[in-house]
Amino acid sequence: MTGEFLIKQKRAVLLGMVASALAIAACSDNTNGGKSCPLLCPEQAVTLQDTIIDAVIADTTVGGIPSIGNEVFLMLSSHGDTLDSRAIIRYDTLPTDFTGASSTDSIITEVDSAQLVIPIAAEDTLRRPKAPVTIEAYDVDTAATDTVSSILATLFRPDRFLGSKTFAPESIADTLRVPISTDTVLNRIKSGTKLRVGLRLLARPGYDIRVGSSAGGQSVGLRIKASKDTAATPVVVTPISTTPTNQLFLSGPLSDFSILVKGAQPINPMLLSVGGPPPRRAFLRFNIPSHIIDSTTIVRASLLLTQSPNRFVDTKDSIKVFPVAVLSAPTVTDISSMLQFLGNAGEFGLDSLSMAPSDSGVRSFEVVGLTRLWKGQSSTVAQRALALLSGTEGQRPAQIDFFSTRAPAALRPRLRITFVPAINYGLP
Repeated sequence: MTGEFLIKQKRAVLLGMVASALAIAACSDNTNGGKSCPLLCPEQAVTLQDTIIDAVIADTTVGGIPSIGNEVFLMLSSHGDTLDSRAIIRYDTLPTDFTGASSTDSIITEVDSAQLVIPIAAEDTLRRPKAPVTIEAYDVDTAATDTVSSILATLFRPDRFLGSKTFAPESIADTLRVPISTDTVLNRIKSGTKLRVGLRLLARPGYDIRVGSSAGGQSVGLRIKASKDTAATPVVVTPISTTPTNQLFLSGPLSDFSILVKGAQPINPMLLSVGGPPPRRAFLRFNIPSHIIDSTTIVRASLLLTQSPNRFVDTKDSIKVFPVAVLSAPTVTDISSMLQFLGNAGEFGLDSLSMAPSDSGVRSFEVVGLTRLWKGQSSTVAQRALALLSGTEGQRPAQIDFFSTRAPAALRPRLRITFVPAINYGLP
């Protein structure tokens, strides 16, 4: 009896183990298990729910960002009466001596040659013009307000001409050199006064060149050869601005900047715009229902925007549009200020889309990483907002437009969310 009892007991244990294994297997294959399933088996089916909501409660376009002097590249554009953008470079401090042939310092008493060494964006060396283009240089120093486009534009005149050079399409390389007046440079060195140069592009048909800037780490240099002696070392001057005086945080960025003479497009309240002249960014604020943002698992979130064709200039040149997180505290209420405090491109899993200004249709930006960041955080702690910006803002005239919340209902921004509802787990 004892042996028979042990055999039956072992069989019962084995049957129990098999039954448990089968139960677990059944639960792994079927999410409809009930309370008879083990602890890891959900009591109800796991289903994905998909919804489209009008979660954008505020949106607007803000111009003038990046601010003057903070452009990564300076935009030289020539499109006749449609668009004219120029560059200002300041050399407020010039050298008074140079290293001569005997490796000793000598006072500059003459200037054998002077030229602007202009770095060009790598992409522009491949995007060459169809015909020769000319870069002109002018003396734009003035006692008047010296950052206003309308004032500076009047200084591009014959009596202030410093020099020019015409470039064949195949000669557009990573560096362009434009000779300027040696008499003017020598006069400014001897008098200890500023040399401020304005660059203008002449091109037919229209063309754009992106010139290196101080903010981008590669500025336009002034190369001065102070002697005819070939052994003398040329002096290279980098841009520097001494005004406004005693305000380095303002004067520093003004060492070089772009001005828009023609082609400023007005902001249309029906549209959200990025890029363009002058450069602009778009701001969107969200209100996602708490039962979705806090009580579910969001597996996908797409910002759906309807693009409106823009046929100003460069209509077919694709540019990237980046959604980026707004990092300013909710206590900041000025949208222009908010758009100065943004996350990096690609941060929080936010990816860009490439599109041409003349395109149209619905564009989908994946923002699930940002919505997950908002989970469990009150809107009084973290801004539930993002910005849209162009990958070439302030550098190229291309502008991308999307319909805003003030457009007809079918064209307004929407948010498409796919989520898993809250799951209750059964007990074993």
